[in-house]
Amino acid sequence: MIRFRDEDRARITAAIHAAERNTSGEFVAVAARQSDHYLFLPLLWAACVALLVPGALMLASVPWSWIHVYQLQLGLFIALALLFLSIPSLHLRLIPASVKQARSSRMAKAQFYIQGVHMTREHSGVLFFVSLAERYVEIVADQGIHERVGTERWQTVVDTFVSAMRHGDATQAFVAAIEACGKAMSEHYPPRADDANELSDGLIEI
Repeated sequence: MIRFRDEDRARITAAIHAAERNTSGEFVAVAARQSDHYLFLPLLWAACVALLVPGALMLASVPWSWIHVYQLQLGLFIALALLFLSIPSLHLRLIPASVKQARSSRMAKAQFYIQGVHMTREHSGVLFFVSLAERYVEIVADQGIHERVGTERWQTVVDTFVSAMRHGDATQAFVAAIEACGKAMSEHYPPRADDANELSDGLIEI
């Protein structure tokens, strides 16, 4: 899994400081190790495999009693459940991409409110979210930002974030997206003489 070093955290903080000098916008970077534990689906896979045991034994004409079949089913379920849950890479492969995307997106939007990004004075807060296990990124912006910046310009910022993350460099993904967003917002949210730093500038790891 991707891990952040002190120098990575420093680069992200520096990118936020630089971007905020040119705009009244506020930027927050959040990195989640994983967006969900996904316990249900691995257990469901283990149960489905275990339920196939009686049919497989019947096809193979194995003359086992029902109690032996039950013991095999139970043992197989426990073994597979432990296997699926103890190996993170295997665990995540069992989860459909749509489920991982939905859970990650839900966490991104929750963090937007948990971190207070929606409470900035000019409603100009932007959250940059990365879920490391899922390699998922999302930018959640406050009201009106999309309209002011424009769909095409905003999509460029999002594409910058996604492209850098696909190369496995979460730090560069944050830095590139923050820089691109800072430039785009500086035209519509210029810095104010009485600007105050309203949100955390450091990488928030959860």
